[in-house]
Amino acid sequence: MNRRTYPRINARRLPDGPWSAITGREAETFMLLASKGSSGLRAYDFPGGPPFRLSAYIFDLRGFGLSIRTDREDHAGGTHAVYVLECVVEFEVMALRPGGDALAA
Repeated sequence: MNRRTYPRINARRLPDGPWSAITGREAETFMLLASKGSSGLRAYDFPGGPPFRLSAYIFDLRGFGLSIRTDREDHAGGTHAVYVLECVVEFEVMALRPGGDALAA
């Protein structure tokens, strides 16, 4: 059975926020959130389908000092959340093998 690769990033809020190490699904969520810009991140933006704990990952990222706005968007079955990163960030990405060994660049 193949084990998935977990990303690891070092991120901080500009201009002078402290660096934080973010790993796993929180790191995947952060990278997608940063790439979406003002259009916002939706659960179905994740490759392979929506994560069941997206709101928990957003909660964890807010704990790192990131300002993330939650908007609501209507759809046929009700509403869903759209998350928008509202602060300027800087980050470095390092992919990790299962078990935490660094991959060669």
